[in-house]
Amino acid sequence: MGSSIILKLLNVTHYYRNQQSKKWYAPFGYEAEDIELNNISLHIYEGEALGILGEPQSSKEVLGSILAGETKPDKGKYILRTDLYYGDIHDKHLHTETVRDLVAQSVKMFPVKVNDHKVSQILKYAHLADKSDVQVCRLSDSEYAQLLFGLARTSHSSILIFNQVIRHLNEHFFDEAINLSREYINDNLTMVVIDDDIQRLPQVTNYLAWISHGQLRKEGSIRQLLPVFQEHEKDRQSLSTEEEHETFDHDWKASRSHMPELTYNFKRVERYNHAKPPVALTRFWTLLITFTVGALLMVALMFANLGVIPMPKNTDQETIQNQQAHSFEDKLAYGVLLNSHITLKGLHHTANRQATRYSLLTITGENSKHYRVDIDGKHYQISKNDVRYFDPAGLYEKHSRDTLSTYMGKSYSNYYEYYNSHLHQQHKKVTDSLVPEKGKNNRLVVPVTEQPISMLFNDENKLTGFVYPMTDKSKLKQKFDIKGNTWITKSDDGYYIADLKHNKWLYIEL
Repeated sequence: MGSSIILKLLNVTHYYRNQQSKKWYAPFGYEAEDIELNNISLHIYEGEALGILGEPQSSKEVLGSILAGETKPDKGKYILRTDLYYGDIHDKHLHTETVRDLVAQSVKMFPVKVNDHKVSQILKYAHLADKSDVQVCRLSDSEYAQLLFGLARTSHSSILIFNQVIRHLNEHFFDEAINLSREYINDNLTMVVIDDDIQRLPQVTNYLAWISHGQLRKEGSIRQLLPVFQEHEKDRQSLSTEEEHETFDHDWKASRSHMPELTYNFKRVERYNHAKPPVALTRFWTLLITFTVGALLMVALMFANLGVIPMPKNTDQETIQNQQAHSFEDKLAYGVLLNSHITLKGLHHTANRQATRYSLLTITGENSKHYRVDIDGKHYQISKNDVRYFDPAGLYEKHSRDTLSTYMGKSYSNYYEYYNSHLHQQHKKVTDSLVPEKGKNNRLVVPVTEQPISMLFNDENKLTGFVYPMTDKSKLKQKFDIKGNTWITKSDDGYYIADLKHNKWLYIEL
């Protein structure tokens, strides 16, 4: 084992995502019993094959997702110093594409370039050449495990992470997994194996970590830790009554809900999305403060004889009409450009701005013919005919991402979690991460490297959405009875806009 730490968790805490706390005395949403992972620190070294084991419902698989970078912890630090490959047996049902398509998309994400024949080689190695046109979700768990193992071996990633993959491999592939583990250890590379098969786990690892009730209970060599864990499991499985289950391991169950650094969430309100007071409580205090300040101000103006607005006695009627025609009524909504190229005319300044198709504009006002839009703190006007109006408060249909993914290009839908993890970050940070080949300095719409995907930036210069291809347009229109060229639907945390004229989807998360 090398001396270099290449993957590190420091005091990581994560919360259950299904709680719906609305208690007035818990305005930040999460309480001690909502903790899923509690204060875990784990250091993973070069040349280490780490096995992670634990009883059912111990949250070890959530830990694997955090190690892989797919889930961001609510508290603590996650530090990764190299590339990795993550294979999770539970992802099978998410893949509706064919086996060949999944392999072709996966090899594009490898840290090293591979030749055009690599897809066929991986299929042959995984013993799935005869199932290349089968949907991935229709594979057996054993076949999907073979596919994940084949991709992992070919990726040449510095870190491999497997979640419940090893136990589904047949004897031939399990022997291959043993050989791969030895190669990685000898080459000073790293493997992490999360699995419930405690007979196989020691054969592909050289170090173990025991996760118990969302906490790191013990770590050490196989000889030190495995007998202790097996004895614990023997005792646990011997339990028969509900009372025995409740009292068994009570101290560790209780320690899971000990809130670490209770004041942390109160000090870092702005850091985490979940650390927001309930909407009802926010509105109550906002209205109360607004009413109080307004009343005090009104009293002060009355005593000072201020606030009387002088009205001109004579006003030209044509002047009034012109002012009404050109003035803007304040509002807050959004618009998407569906034309290829538009000039935004500056308001109260002479500089105009160019905008391309799918630019997302924040609408702050309107009159009879134009919208007023804001970009980088400046006002511009644009004809209403050039904009697809979009009001987040509108009563749009609601459909899940899984329902709509059938009609989306796989380049985005298969990796939406990766792309969406960049949302709400500043322009420079995102473009440095996704590294566009061209148009990196574009202000509103920026293409992604070697993908038919573009990034959309809002008036604050933060990433707020993506544009990507549409598939099966006719089936989409028939399924949802779409009549026009655009269609908007609410889904999860954002909105999907279908541009059927140009066969594109827009995902916008405000």
